[in-house]
Amino acid sequence: MNHRELGPSPETRAEVARRLGLSSALAFFPVRHQSPTCAAKLEALLPSLSPDVILVELPARFEEHLDALLDPESRAPFAFCVVTEEKGPRFVARRDTSRGAEPPRSRAYYPFCDYAPELVALRYAKARGAEVRFIDRLEAPRDEDADAGDLVVAEVALGERLARDARGLFGRSRFTAALCARAGARDFDELWEALFEQGGWDESPEGWAIAVGAYALATRQTFGREELEADGTLARERFMAARIADATRGGRRALVVAGALHVVALGAAREEITQQRRAPRDDAEALVRLVPYTFPRLDALLGYAPGMSGPAFYQHVWEARAEADPFARAAEKVLLETIGRARAEGDALGPGDAIAALAFARELASLRGRPKIGRAEVIEAATSCFVKGELRVSGRRVVAALGEALRGSRVGKLGPVAGPGAITRDFRETAEALGLLPSGGPPRVIELSLATSRKARRCSWFLHRTAWLGLGFATPVGASDEGAAQASTERWTVAYAPEVDARLLDLAAEGASVEEAAARKLARVASTSEGRAGPIAACVGRGVRMGLEAVCLRLAPALEAAIRADEDPRSLLEAGRILRRVRAARAALGSPRAAWLDALGRVAYEEATERLPRLAQTSGARASEVPALLVGLGAATLAADGMGPERARVVVKARAAREIARATSPLVLGALDGLLVSLGEGRGAELGAHFEAARARPEAKGAYLEGLLVLSPRALLDEPSLLEALVVHVSSGSFERFLASLPSLRRALGRLGPRELEEISTRASALLGLGASEAPLVSPLPPEEVARLSAWERRWLEAEAAWAGPSPTSSR
Repeated sequence: MNHRELGPSPETRAEVARRLGLSSALAFFPVRHQSPTCAAKLEALLPSLSPDVILVELPARFEEHLDALLDPESRAPFAFCVVTEEKGPRFVARRDTSRGAEPPRSRAYYPFCDYAPELVALRYAKARGAEVRFIDRLEAPRDEDADAGDLVVAEVALGERLARDARGLFGRSRFTAALCARAGARDFDELWEALFEQGGWDESPEGWAIAVGAYALATRQTFGREELEADGTLARERFMAARIADATRGGRRALVVAGALHVVALGAAREEITQQRRAPRDDAEALVRLVPYTFPRLDALLGYAPGMSGPAFYQHVWEARAEADPFARAAEKVLLETIGRARAEGDALGPGDAIAALAFARELASLRGRPKIGRAEVIEAATSCFVKGELRVSGRRVVAALGEALRGSRVGKLGPVAGPGAITRDFRETAEALGLLPSGGPPRVIELSLATSRKARRCSWFLHRTAWLGLGFATPVGASDEGAAQASTERWTVAYAPEVDARLLDLAAEGASVEEAAARKLARVASTSEGRAGPIAACVGRGVRMGLEAVCLRLAPALEAAIRADEDPRSLLEAGRILRRVRAARAALGSPRAAWLDALGRVAYEEATERLPRLAQTSGARASEVPALLVGLGAATLAADGMGPERARVVVKARAAREIARATSPLVLGALDGLLVSLGEGRGAELGAHFEAARARPEAKGAYLEGLLVLSPRALLDEPSLLEALVVHVSSGSFERFLASLPSLRRALGRLGPRELEEISTRASALLGLGASEAPLVSPLPPEEVARLSAWERRWLEAEAAWAGPSPTSSR
């Protein structure tokens, strides 16, 4: 079914033709963003109209960037990126009432592809010397948008601003619903494709424009003036009318290229437009730059709401527009690419399958009364002809391959006129030199062997810098904590999106290169951490990961001053742990030893040792951090590698701290006991007594044991009095009290390996007087519970054997 079968009456067509006025001095041409058929009709019509001025539905603020937009060396897709503060385009979606917070920002994209009707009109104007005016405006956010969520940055395509004006109004119109029912279309997108892409390709430009205008007029009439006013549509059209009036003074021939819903209203008011006063300035404060865009982001399913799904498919249509059937050629290319992608994933498909699918698509389009193959027919033909074998396996591969082939992965490129900033140029040149050239396809995984390749280390530095700057370009896989330096092998996922270039715009003032911007941010973060050793040490560790050792050297005095002034032992221990990891990572990569690093680590641990009594006062949730921090202190002390403190001093301070921890936290007490045991200074009788004394809370015994085992995993095996105390606790006393302590005991014992647990079970069985055969049954339960559960298990096994019957005799 095409638009003629569903078409308007002759009277409506005549009214729409009058409003469009394609033969008058002020003509209006209705468009849908990113429509190849629309672009082809406009391209064919422009020479006959020969306008003096072309007015395009784009914000007037963009006119100053027209030369960059039309740079012949640029390759679409590209987009205007608009960054606003406080107020921005209506899709801004954040409020931040915190004191001193930076103003919220919104980032919006106005994308163009080769088959964008607006770009076709602008390129024609440049070739013929016609004047260009932009007639739309940037708008302030609506209240409901401002409450849409707590987003640090709202990054939205233009379509999510215009969706209410175009796809949104069309999609929720009662008229569209009626047409979908008559045409058998599932939604507005499929209806549009059937009526105006497939069904409109062979139509004349004037006939196509009238058909689209009639559809827009009928859609618009289903909405009241109040709704259009509330939606902002009427306010925008008043601005457009004033801009049109300014551009057409003096009787010049003008063509307005704008959304169909707008032109049917503006065309009806052409007499009033000439009486408009001078248009107001669009003085919205915003940073506007041209940036590369991608086909995946251009897809309506992935971001650009008024666009059409499958931009690569429509790019093929546009490139084949001089052929007899460009839709068939586009379908052929997509089907062949789908086969290629599916074969790479293991599917046994070939050219014969493509031929069958193309024939299937033609028959399906004919059955539906559509003169051309559309995207919907390609999808159904591919899924019907390519899915072989297991549906959940082959079907998934085919659907994924088809989606990629329809969507494409093209990334736009800007010419020299657009003038990318220095940091943007550095990013692209560095990424290309390292083999990380951005791609618009799905994320790819990169594995770097840092110990064997200098190029891999340079890649690692670059990727860490982009991650630190929040470019959204690279994500570490299985990343370690932020304090650690790089391991010998790293894995990353790398993917390009338009936000990368947009965020680089935000960083233009931070430096001329990614390295400079990363270094400046590192120094700034370190300066805000003044007096706190741990955060500044984390900056040093991060700087080493990014290959910014010169910056780390400049941070060394500030870190030393913070270490000596910091009264928080947890911060000092964290600083020491980070610095030791940095040194170990540098050594693994063959880097020479850095004396400044050793000195800072030693000072951090020495200062932390002096503050161990203060550490013993830690309680509550923060106590859980203490055991891991003391592990680092114990390792540094025993290593005797020039970075750790003196062992004797650690022992003295740990014993003093232990006296304080008795009254504050059993977990910290256990960790301090474990530290002393690891240093060869723990006494078995003390451990048993400390475990026995932990009675303040049901979880106290487990907490003490957990802290102890973190630092000394063999304490239960090497200190008999401790195991005896544990067995006494399990086998005697209140059963309710034991159950209350059981979760913490399990957490503590869960830190041991299978061999340690087996040996502990054997020794505990001996203490309980059980035989070797009963040792595996020992658990942290009273003996009577063990006996009762063992009897129950034997009865269950006997019943199961009786039910199963005798085992069959095996034959040879």
